[in-house]
Amino acid sequence: MKPSFGVRIPCAGALAGPDNMRDAAQEAERRGFDSLWVHDYIIWTKALDRIHISCGSREAVNAAGPDYPPMFYESISNLAFLAGVTSTIKLGLGVLVLPYREPVVTAKQLATIDALSKGRLILGVGQGAAKSTQNVDFEVLGISRADKVARTREYLEAMQRIWSEDSPSLHGTYAKFDDATIYPKPVQQPHPPIWIGGQADKSLEMIADYADGWLSFWISPEQFPRAIAEVHRRLEQRGRNPQDFEVGTEIQIYLAETTERARKEATPTLLAFEEGYAGTTGGFAESAGSADTLQEIWNSSLIGSPADVAAQMHKYVESGCTFFELKFIYRDLPHLFDQLAAFSEEIMPKLR
Repeated sequence: MKPSFGVRIPCAGALAGPDNMRDAAQEAERRGFDSLWVHDYIIWTKALDRIHISCGSREAVNAAGPDYPPMFYESISNLAFLAGVTSTIKLGLGVLVLPYREPVVTAKQLATIDALSKGRLILGVGQGAAKSTQNVDFEVLGISRADKVARTREYLEAMQRIWSEDSPSLHGTYAKFDDATIYPKPVQQPHPPIWIGGQADKSLEMIADYADGWLSFWISPEQFPRAIAEVHRRLEQRGRNPQDFEVGTEIQIYLAETTERARKEATPTLLAFEEGYAGTTGGFAESAGSADTLQEIWNSSLIGSPADVAAQMHKYVESGCTFFELKFIYRDLPHLFDQLAAFSEEIMPKLR
């Protein structure tokens, strides 16, 4: 399977805004990337801006000063916007937090986006970030963390019924509805590709039950064979063919003329990740219980010259990872565009 490449666009943080989202989306499409990606939070604070940097960099946060509002544009709305400003590039959601999404309305929204974009939606699904990462969406919305896995499963099953049946009904523990006749159906039938994130045991079980692909994170090329073997084992237990399943990763990337310069300039942002993602790395490390967070982050990021990053990505592909959701680290939009150009011209041809 040939590798494919997605780009996280500036939908959150100091550089987020409609003009930057549009311009980044159109530049990525023009440069030949395969997909655009947004992520999903409801409550977003300046503290999260500083430690969960999926769009931009710590440098961009510092440059914004103390008075800027912590921006985070809502994920499903972002996909509708992106569908209107692009033509062919796929639209990914990595990942929609299902436990606090009402399934009937959400199914309607996503089916509409797939129809309006003529079948370009990739639906990533997750059960929500841990409270230890300063996520407070569950608490603010009054959704119990204790049943988030069961709720995610039931909502996903409800949405799949709505997308594929004429007038489905469901009387579950969390979702209850009768005669949910909803059109348009998704262009992609029976539903858009479903990717599931996470690496905890319950997440891997959900992946094996429902997913067309796994959107992993913080896994190095050396750890991927072990991780993929674990997913494949669960797929085979369910009678599913691992050859029909795709493995991807969302991954930080910073390109510069030399690897030394890239590592120096990316360091402030990776140090922010060490604070923001403590306890979420090292799941497939040899010594998972004592894995060094910062070292795991460096090992599972693409930081360097185009030649060195291409070599690192070859290792990922050889270990079984064939999709990359690239989370570029950039100080402003021209800096992002420079890296998109370098990737498309110096890395993409080598991997394809």
